[in-house]
Amino acid sequence: MKPGFMIGYLESWGNITFTEAAAQGYDTLIMAFGSIDGANIGIYNGVFNPSPTPAELITDIKNAKACGAKNLLFSVGGKNNSYTPGNTPAGDIARSLVNFLRRYGFTGVDFDLEVNCDPNYLCLLCREIKKRDSSLMLTAAPQINQTEQGGDLFLVAGGNHRVYDLAIKSRLFDRLLIQAYNNPWPEISGYNETELGFIQAAFKNLKRTIPKETLIAIGQPACIKGAGTSIFNGPNAGDNIYQGISKQYQMICDDPQFGGIMEWSINWDKAAGYPFIDAVRNIN
Repeated sequence: MKPGFMIGYLESWGNITFTEAAAQGYDTLIMAFGSIDGANIGIYNGVFNPSPTPAELITDIKNAKACGAKNLLFSVGGKNNSYTPGNTPAGDIARSLVNFLRRYGFTGVDFDLEVNCDPNYLCLLCREIKKRDSSLMLTAAPQINQTEQGGDLFLVAGGNHRVYDLAIKSRLFDRLLIQAYNNPWPEISGYNETELGFIQAAFKNLKRTIPKETLIAIGQPACIKGAGTSIFNGPNAGDNIYQGISKQYQMICDDPQFGGIMEWSINWDKAAGYPFIDAVRNIN
């Protein structure tokens, strides 16, 4: 696989360090979750459990880079919503955030928003971050919806909340890490999120509406416990499910807009014995 394309989330409440994840072959690591509370930047619940002190986390990130990690991102949002900018000027948050990222060695920010919020503010915040450090990678992890089954897919922060649209149109995200799970409603080319074919079908459909400069990574849970509704609950589930996942990604990996393979989460992959990354690590 090309460097920077095996993308996995690390749970801050878990027990896997960045270094251990990098040694498994994940080269884009995302901490779930960081916290934006006005201009106060931190870690959700105050600590990244696997490396609980600032010094340990700095060393862990440094060692992960030495083990091959190309991108280490700071994600905000999630089910419990660690993204609460309030009325704080976007420039103030961007300044504090960039300083925090530099201190620890993070190389970018992921917006995993699952609540309705101001799309204009999100767009402005992304611009302010890029203004202060254009080298930082900006990603988003939207969910999928559509107006009617079979129609073009669109991206949401849950429900019909199209909070990402403006920033996507403005080409502010380097990659979109699509949550192609947890929502059985969307159907494209005859496939829904419980079927393997949805991986390829969703990628091809989203290319119609996402700027070509923005890479697309179709995400999947690492195992059945990683999501409430997914391909692990569908008709293709069984002994060959991981082989089927690999084949789906092989069919799209040569596309210039292919942004890699996203997985929730590395913690669930480890708990299952790392079957997900074992199945896809040699795709090229």
